[in-house]
Amino acid sequence: MGKGSADELAPLSLSRVEESLARHGYAFVEDEEHPEILRARFDDYRFQFMISGDEHGVLQTRGRWSHSVDVSRKVEMIKLCNEWNMNRIWPKVYVRRESEGLLGVYGELAADFRAGALDSQIDNAITCGLSTVIAFFHSLEERLGAELDDLDS
Repeated sequence: MGKGSADELAPLSLSRVEESLARHGYAFVEDEEHPEILRARFDDYRFQFMISGDEHGVLQTRGRWSHSVDVSRKVEMIKLCNEWNMNRIWPKVYVRRESEGLLGVYGELAADFRAGALDSQIDNAITCGLSTVIAFFHSLEERLGAELDDLDS
């Protein structure tokens, strides 16, 4: 293996995440307020890509569902998230209060690359994060059906 080849483990960095997104043809923007975060939209869902962990070796792909939910439905939404989390290994899904009366629903996948990563591993982590989080959002939409129209009002 030559130095710097695509078959070599290299430290995770936000620039490598940018390169992976570009390889896939995904549009993204840097967050001016948070330079450690890249933002993108997929299927009308907002996503963030960030490097976290003490050693800056964990890639987090986090998506926010495109609907907001009234806080009165918190228990119902937590039950739906818990059901998903109990039946699947990933992504982790959860509900978070975003304002006095509204909740956001999130899905995220973390990939540990503290030992370094191949370009293909970063590509796979992003693809897996996007596809599984979007699958969760689609399952929520199927479960809630006609109720979706009432969520954002």
